[in-house]
Amino acid sequence: MTDSFLERLAQPRPDPGGAAAAAYACTVGLALVEKIVRLEIRREGNQGDFWPRRAGEVQLLSERIHHLREEDSLAYLRLARTRNSGATYRDREIAIAQAVACPSDMIETARGGLDCVFLVGRHCKVHLVPDLQVACELMGAAGMGAYHIAAANLRLLRDASLLTLRQSQLSAILEAFLKQYQAAKHELALITESVSRG
Repeated sequence: MTDSFLERLAQPRPDPGGAAAAAYACTVGLALVEKIVRLEIRREGNQGDFWPRRAGEVQLLSERIHHLREEDSLAYLRLARTRNSGATYRDREIAIAQAVACPSDMIETARGGLDCVFLVGRHCKVHLVPDLQVACELMGAAGMGAYHIAAANLRLLRDASLLTLRQSQLSAILEAFLKQYQAAKHELALITESVSRG
């Protein structure tokens, strides 16, 4: 998460691209969640393992999304090479599968981040909830952005039956993600509404 990434993203070249940008948004959202978790760990009276467990989860998700951001650029370059080099059908299909797998895993990682948002929102101090709402929207955008990239890469498949199967699998990933996004968003909205009424 450095300015150098944004500088690279703005360059007129294919990588990093949309999936890497989606991963970056997820990274920013996770950093906000981590900030809140660290604040709660420092707060007097917060004993037990709830907050340390959340800290561990957020750290693992952050490491995962960083790895996926790097892997996606490599997957995209492999895909571009196979498309431009007259590679065999099998090599092309493998490259497409890899180019779909990375953004699909980003969606799953963003869903894990939203699960953390949901749990943290239920236990953190109320004045921290607006930051969680920002994190929620960043991860929501990250998951949807990664979905668009995965769907676009998936459409490169020539085998119609395989395409249908893979589209069904991607739709299931998206559905689970959207369910978690709505749950986190709803939970945070309930908290802010209760404060407004109180």
